[in-house]
Amino acid sequence: MKKELLEKLGMNSKEVRVYLALLELGSAGANTIARKIEENRTTTYSLLNAMTKKGLVSYNKKGSVKYFFASDPRILINSYIEGGKLLNTVLPELLALQNQYDQKPKITFYEGLEGMRQIAETLLEVPGSTRESFMGLQEEKIHPEFKEYIEKDWLKRRIELGIHFKGIVTGYVPMSESHDKNEEAHLRELKYIDPEKFPLFIHVDIFPENKVALYSYAESEMMGVIIEHEAFYKTMRTVFKLAWAGADVI
Repeated sequence: MKKELLEKLGMNSKEVRVYLALLELGSAGANTIARKIEENRTTTYSLLNAMTKKGLVSYNKKGSVKYFFASDPRILINSYIEGGKLLNTVLPELLALQNQYDQKPKITFYEGLEGMRQIAETLLEVPGSTRESFMGLQEEKIHPEFKEYIEKDWLKRRIELGIHFKGIVTGYVPMSESHDKNEEAHLRELKYIDPEKFPLFIHVDIFPENKVALYSYAESEMMGVIIEHEAFYKTMRTVFKLAWAGADVI
């Protein structure tokens, strides 16, 4: 018998031993049960009291002695099934509470070279999507290992996944070592703006599903955050569209 299954009925491992012992014994005092499960009497008695409160065990008295017996397994299982049915009736309300929670922003922080790689890998989660970005880091400030990772590995995989990049740029734009050195080959559409008028010091990436990344892979910083939130995501997309349209008249 899989004792783990009995734990689904609300018993811990020691209570399972008591319950199975009582099924075999039929009815017994605490001393007999303690010997059966090889446990001391005090612990056994505490277990029996706890199980009585849970409805797993009942007892009757003969004189001053309590004789315990296990509750009918069929009653326990039926009770478990009925409990499941009852929970099912409140499922819509529970899901509504979950949805309420889901509307709260999920914010994940990243640090160091490995943290920046994790952000970059997250950007590859949705093949065929379009990533909208503000990009403003100077080449000489980029961490050399991260630059190598982007140019030799990451960009190649992004292009193969059909993930397009639409960016407003003031700084360095990396090129894949495996592809032609042009924007079409890199699935990119870029607009360059004047860094004197509109300085950008970090990257902002807006990408499915409902995620916005703000990060810097400058060697002196290497930190970032990903925010998952519907309203924040939609607002940042609006900000990007306004900036994209405005870049035509700068």
